[in-house]
Amino acid sequence: MAALKLFNLLALASVALLAFQSGPTSVNALTTDRSHVARYARAHDLAAKRRRDTTSSTSNGRCKPKPTDSSTVASSSWTSTYVASPTETSSTTVYVPASTSTTSSSYAATSTPASTGSSSGKKWGLAWNNGNADYLPTFAARPNVGFIYTWSPYLPSNLYGLQGIPMLWGYDQISDFQSLVVAGYANYVLGMNEPNESSQSNMSPSDGVSLWQQYINPLKDQGYYLVSPACTNDQTGLDWMASFFQECSGCHIDAVAFHFYGTDAQAFITYATQLHNLYNLPIWVTEFADQNFSGGSQATQDEVYAFASTVANFVDSTEWFTVAFPFGLMSDLQGVNTDNSLLGSDDQPTSLAYTYFG
Repeated sequence: MAALKLFNLLALASVALLAFQSGPTSVNALTTDRSHVARYARAHDLAAKRRRDTTSSTSNGRCKPKPTDSSTVASSSWTSTYVASPTETSSTTVYVPASTSTTSSSYAATSTPASTGSSSGKKWGLAWNNGNADYLPTFAARPNVGFIYTWSPYLPSNLYGLQGIPMLWGYDQISDFQSLVVAGYANYVLGMNEPNESSQSNMSPSDGVSLWQQYINPLKDQGYYLVSPACTNDQTGLDWMASFFQECSGCHIDAVAFHFYGTDAQAFITYATQLHNLYNLPIWVTEFADQNFSGGSQATQDEVYAFASTVANFVDSTEWFTVAFPFGLMSDLQGVNTDNSLLGSDDQPTSLAYTYFG
């Protein structure tokens, strides 16, 4: 028996060594542990509260559905269908390469986009959930801002010329999403929020595919531009997205979204580039901040500004990077380094906000 146990231990060690030597290259500067992150209670709980209290939400004018008008919704010309390669099986896991300058995707778009999804050339958006719309006109008037979303299907009653983007956050929003997100309500839609996280929408790739095919994919025929679920910038996020794309046969996906929390702007650039190379689609980031969730000290204010400047220059100068939503447009950042704040105590943009929004 002892000899058998020794043999088993040696066999396991050999397998582990082989996996270490031949496994996929890790992505640079990914966050290592997000299970404890308290920030996830922030915007989504507030959005859920507004959703449950529909009467008060619609009566105070803060979170009414956008009125439907008779105008035709602009339809994106990017209609992509993803097909697994002939050598790929359902058990294959696709990993993002650590560094590459060419497309390395097992999926291929069936057409070339004439539009990458930006609104009048504006690449920046407001991730808003504060419940106070008084400051929205100031932010909406910034020259780089073209979008707004609220972590829910609901949109502000006055969009101030911005493109409002409803989101199917997760299972508990399905009913509201179905009733609100119809032809004429908006031009864009966002998929599920961090489905790879147990503290967020928390679903398997297969369940994500089911929700996408039932509630989001049909919106393509109504003129919507469809943006993928947004996963975290770690290996679980990469794995979830790889499985989602592999299983989502015949799905229309116009752009790939992600979230990024880290202190290295170059890691942001590398990660976004890897996603673009893998899926050959326009890229959106719907949450990001200069934030350390892996332990250790946070960035200084000067470092946050340097991070923002590098990221903003990259987004603005990169054709395939089409929309970016910095996190911090709220009075309570719920555990995120407050140097990332975009909203001042006077409800005016901080100097960091001007870096992104112009």
